[in-house]
Amino acid sequence: MALATKVRMGDLGKTTTATGVELNKAAWMYADQDHRNYAALNSHTFLGSVGPNAPKDTNTDVEAGGITEAYVSPANYPKPEEFKLEKPQANKEDTVALIAEVAPILGDLNETVKSITRTAGNEIDPLGKCLEPIPGNWNEFRRVGEAFKAAGQALETCGKNLESGLKRVDPNWDGKAALSFNDWANREIAAMKWEGPVGRVLSDVFGVVSDEIRAAVKTILQKLWDILNDQIDFSSVKGIFKTIGKKIPVVGQVAEIVDLGRKIFKIVSTAIDLVGTIRQLVDKLKKLLEFFKDPLGQLKDRAQQKLDETIAPFNEKLEKASKKAVATDLAQIAQVNQTLNALGAGYDVGSGSQPWDNA
Repeated sequence: MALATKVRMGDLGKTTTATGVELNKAAWMYADQDHRNYAALNSHTFLGSVGPNAPKDTNTDVEAGGITEAYVSPANYPKPEEFKLEKPQANKEDTVALIAEVAPILGDLNETVKSITRTAGNEIDPLGKCLEPIPGNWNEFRRVGEAFKAAGQALETCGKNLESGLKRVDPNWDGKAALSFNDWANREIAAMKWEGPVGRVLSDVFGVVSDEIRAAVKTILQKLWDILNDQIDFSSVKGIFKTIGKKIPVVGQVAEIVDLGRKIFKIVSTAIDLVGTIRQLVDKLKKLLEFFKDPLGQLKDRAQQKLDETIAPFNEKLEKASKKAVATDLAQIAQVNQTLNALGAGYDVGSGSQPWDNA
């Protein structure tokens, strides 16, 4: 999915850059409308590096090859929307903070249990054992979602800015070349703006998976704390777990260790059940990623139905406002056949007399 997104966005970037070069040439062509030739363009196109003494083609009938210098005094097209593309913060799995939220001494207590049970000849790591079934770093899921959102919204903003520029130039540019640009730009704009909803929806579903993993970890921590708290009598020093940080003789500990093991096994079973729920969400997430990896192939038919069915388990866990926003974004994403039909190449103003046809 990441590679497919990179290629799709990269292609839009390349075609837009190529179009910028072409429009710069067009500006020189239209600088002298009376002559309708390539004199102005070629006088600013150089066979080598751009410069006053660089060689250039003086032919006025055809476009010269080479590098064209930037048009002087171009019109200013202010961008209605700005964006700042920042790298999402790499978040580490913050189990320590979650432990502190449940019970600040749980981590130290776990180490004590490990030490005492090791002394008894059968080491038990309650925390490690109980969390073992829970998959992944929940913060990493969130980071990936935020990365898709940042990239998608950035390209969506670029599309809106291009759309604003098109509306401004359209009344002042006539002819076949203008119509051709209008068609190219509208296709490109639609493809750019499509990426915004995709990024936002992915951010939402990755966020749901992240929340579910964190909630599962918290549930397990709470259950573990409950049984350890039950095993420990903080007001006395009797029994295997009746004190913290002190070694207890091995004699008489086996029964309590076995009892603790049984309780931990029950928690592990709970963890496995929670993992089953998380896995169902992850499977739906993978399906959604497949849709966006090959949208024209996967969403060619019944796009809205496929998207709604896949997103349903996530919608159940979203806030009301988020559900409405997701529905709006999905409706835009479903228009894949109308939006992902960019020409795949930069705009070409034409050759010979084409730039001035019907102008």
